[in-house]
Amino acid sequence: MRYKFYREHKYVSAACNDLERLVAKTDFRVRADVEKVNQEYCALVHMLKGHAYYEDTVLHELLKKRASPVYAKIEADHHELDAVFAHLEDLLKKAIEATQEEDQEEDQIEEDQIEAGYQFYLAYRKFVGDNLVHLHEEETIILPELHRLYSDEELSVVEFDTYKLMSTEDIVGMITVLFSHMNPTDHEVFLTDIKKAQPEKFAEAWPSIQVLLSEREREALVKKLKI
Repeated sequence: MRYKFYREHKYVSAACNDLERLVAKTDFRVRADVEKVNQEYCALVHMLKGHAYYEDTVLHELLKKRASPVYAKIEADHHELDAVFAHLEDLLKKAIEATQEEDQEEDQIEEDQIEAGYQFYLAYRKFVGDNLVHLHEEETIILPELHRLYSDEELSVVEFDTYKLMSTEDIVGMITVLFSHMNPTDHEVFLTDIKKAQPEKFAEAWPSIQVLLSEREREALVKKLKI
């Protein structure tokens, strides 16, 4: 089995879908509910921008070093995110502003609120669909190219510098967020890399990490990783 990047896509996909479900059931006539959507949307955008930046500056750099051009479309998609997010933010702003109208009849206010929410929902759902295609292309185009150009040993150390910069608390926080969206194989890869890269931090983090695992998985990892 080849070394794989993009395991965190499981979390990215879930986060986007969670917001879609929230938007779908939001009553856009209620200001507090719309503000909740805005809060969750802003947090998601922050995460997605950070995720794209990592891919551009780490994974795509590997391809550039071996003169492979296959990253170009994916990176172009990343560069277009600012425009996509700006459009979504404009629609959401209109939905928020619709809850502040005071110079219209009540029926018209509700109609405007509902329509503004619906337009945001449509645009955001389109983004989610497009993003799923984007994630798929990264794993079916970028990843195979990395496998062609690099050995598993070379790929496995790529993220070591990231773990070097992270504190023990950062590592525990990352694991806590990601692991509920991943399977035991994903867990093992992450923990193996962290232990190899930062054994002291791993030892400090393990007590907090092991409680996130089933007893069977915990016992298997203790044996395999010699914890």
